[in-house]
This record gives sequence, structure tokens and C-alpha cells, in this order.
Amino acid sequence: MSAGGRVGLRRGVIRCGQTRLPTIRKIGQEIAAERDNLNFGSFMNDEFYMDLALRAAWRYQALTLPNPAVGCVLLDRGGRALSIGAHKKAGFLHAEANAVFAALCDLDANFAQDFASEYARKFGVKFQNTKALKSALLQPSFTYDFILNRHGGLLRGACAYITLEPCAHRGKTPSCAELLAQLGLSRVVIGARDTNAQAAGGAEILRRGGIEVKFDVCRAAATELAEPFYLARESGFCFIKINATLNGAVHGRIGSEKQRAFVHELRGVCDYVGVGGQTVRADRPTLDVRAAKFDEISTLAGRADMLALDACTAPQNLKPRAPDVWIYSRRALSDFDASIPLFGVADRKVEVSRPLPAGAKITMIEAGASSFDEFAQFASHALIFYSAQMRDGGNFRANAALQPLFISSAGDPHLEANEFYGWFKILK
Repeated sequence: MSAGGRVGLRRGVIRCGQTRLPTIRKIGQEIAAERDNLNFGSFMNDEFYMDLALRAAWRYQALTLPNPAVGCVLLDRGGRALSIGAHKKAGFLHAEANAVFAALCDLDANFAQDFASEYARKFGVKFQNTKALKSALLQPSFTYDFILNRHGGLLRGACAYITLEPCAHRGKTPSCAELLAQLGLSRVVIGARDTNAQAAGGAEILRRGGIEVKFDVCRAAATELAEPFYLARESGFCFIKINATLNGAVHGRIGSEKQRAFVHELRGVCDYVGVGGQTVRADRPTLDVRAAKFDEISTLAGRADMLALDACTAPQNLKPRAPDVWIYSRRALSDFDASIPLFGVADRKVEVSRPLPAGAKITMIEAGASSFDEFAQFASHALIFYSAQMRDGGNFRANAALQPLFISSAGDPHLEANEFYGWFKILK
């Protein structure tokens, strides 16, 4: 793609190292259905399964911050795909535990039934069915302990494909490396090494447990997946969000209610939301998180059966705080109408400046077609939403080259069927 060319969608292939792999559609459908459909046979190699794990993780990119986005695919000892898991939100189950839990629910109906009963007794949370149970944001310590006490050796000899080296430390969640070692897996394939000193060392725990460890499968793609996490820890992670239609017209309004919830969830993990001064004056936005909801709790678990979540159930609180606002403008704060809704959000700081606010760790810039290039100087990535609606208007052209990293598939849980999105790296 040329630096001045139109942003295009690259569908059909994913490049993983030097391997050219087919795009797998409908990742994110029921895990049980995925499991049944993923019996591809012995001809599928390590890169193929790692690609599945990468795609699962990209669905939750940025939503997991300040934790990394991680995906995991689990195969039984015969090479049959059991489950696909991803880390969904900081403070909840990591990808490895999500994959393990889903696999055990499918392999042993009593495991799922007993877990649901005990969880309801302890936390007052009921689930309509196994699908809701496997998709829920579960209290991590309770779930890890239940797995270790009730796995019954069902995953002995299994193989796991994980995009990032399993964590070695115990924080808000137990060590994933210890979990896999105690389950008796035979092999763990890892995309990228964890260079975060606090969590590194998981491979050694696995090896001490007698597990074969293979590194650097789809290493380049796995490193790209983890980059926002490392940027957020070091210099800060800044990305641009923009809305477009399939005919290339760019409009600032969010699409469906599902997309709105997704964007508001993203706002909830950010320190700042950035916006141009002209947009503030013209649109008079609120830029809050009122629509944020995690479908895994509010929808899949069933609104009617859900009771109030307490602090033990939701260690990070599912109702995120509205981010501070950075207005990109040469004007002073006093030049803006104080009645604009964004100024009325409680416990919020609003800054007006040309440079990015000092100390910002996670920033989402909500841009339009005319401001993309100007904002690109601050950002490393772009998140572009596409709608099937056709609209008149100027097509989106970027002076910066955009490298496609991920294009969502049909059936992505964050969006309606006629919407999709892509993560791009801004090349400078």
C-alpha cells in the first residue's frame, strides 16, 4: 500500500511469518460449535492453530489493558481441537484458563453443572445454560481452584497454543503456567516470549512440569498482538478510532448499539479520549461510558437470571470510569461552551492542548476523515469500523501507510452482522 493510497481491506489471508494461511470465519461463535468444526485432521500444523489463537485474541485488543491481549487454542492428546479461549478483561480469567474451563465444560457435563451450582451459592449469579457459563466473566480465583480440584485428568497429554508465554506470577489471577503444569499437558506452543519481568518465566515452570515447550511460532504476528500492552507500560499506547462505510465514506457517528457498547467499553480502559476542538463545538459530545456493557455478563448470562454483582465477583468493577478528555486545539479551555455535555461528567479532567497530555498511558482519539492525518503523529495504531450502510461523502485517504493487523469476521460478538472492524498499524 502506498503512503498516500486509500485504505483498503485485505481479506482472505493472514500472513504469519512466511506462512500463508486461510482466514477462518466465525471465530467467536459458540465454543462447542467451534470445537466440533475444528477437527481439521493431522495435516494442520502449528502455525494454523496459532493463527486461530491470534484471531481470538485480537477480538479483545485494548479491552484487556493494562493486561496483554492473549489467545489460546487447546487440543486433546489425539490432536482434536477442544476449545478456543481469549483474555477478555483485566482482573478476570486469562486466555489459558478460559480455554481450559470451556474444554472441561464440554468434556464433562457434571463439571459444568457442579460449577454453576457452587458459583450461584457463593456469588448469587445464575446462568441460563452452558453457553452462558463458558462465555461469562468469572471470578478468577474461585474458577482456578475449581479447575484444579475437579479437572479429573481429562486434559492430560493435551497441547496448548498460546500467543504469549504463560504468566509465571500470582497477581489478581493465579499463574497460568502453574495451572497448565498441574493439568498434565504434554506440549505448549508459544508465539512470543513475555519480556515483562513481572510475569516472565512461565516456560521454565512448564518444563519443570515435564511439558515440551516450543517458542516462536508466528512470532512476528504474536509480537504485533502484544505491542499495545508493552507500549502502554512504557511510553504510552495511543490509537485512533474512526468510522467508515463500505463505499469509503467517513462519518463520525457510531453505528449500531452493539458498536456503541464496544466503543464505550474501549473508552472505559483509557486514561484519555482525544477529540478535535471543532468536533467538540459542532457535535457537543458527552464522551462517557454509559453504553458500556460486557455481553458475556449482560446478554449471554441472561438479564433475567443475573443478580447484582458484588466486589468479589467483579474485582475490576464492570462499570468503568469515564475517561478524562483531551481536546486538540489552539484555543484555551475557557473558549469552549461550558454547557457542552463532556464538561458535566463527574470526576473528569478536561485538558486543551496541542501535545498529548503528559503521563497518558492509554489514549483513544476519536477522529474524522479531515483530522486523521493530524492525529496520526500521536498514534501507533488505528481502529477502523466499517458499516454496510452506503453514504455520500468524502472517501477516507490517509497520508500515513496503514498496515492491516486484524479484520474481524462475520459473527463477531462486538458488532451486528453488517458491521466489522480492523486494527491497523500506522507506519511512519
